[in-house]
Amino acid sequence: METLDLIALAENCPGTTISVKLSDLLQAGRSFKEELLQDLRESQMAKPVDADDEYITREQAMKKLKVSSATLWRWKKCGYLVPVRLGSFDRYRISDIETLMSQKGGTL
Repeated sequence: METLDLIALAENCPGTTISVKLSDLLQAGRSFKEELLQDLRESQMAKPVDADDEYITREQAMKKLKVSSATLWRWKKCGYLVPVRLGSFDRYRISDIETLMSQKGGTL
């Protein structure tokens, strides 16, 4: 079976209809999600701790984002919002929180 570039197909034949098995669509979505999360994790890890950055505590982050402790834990686990380890404490970059809020259309 020949593999086609879907983007090229869409550009060259915009009126084309394709059929996709639901299981294939779900697998593609999960694969895409994992790739995005891996890219996000790598970008978070590559971001050095900057002395000029401002950091806030977990409680302050929860209040600012209006989320629970469990939500912050899940976001950390999946790489969505990763805190910086300062000593033995997790701290959140204000710049990361502002970026997250601006991407979601929220305001601080």
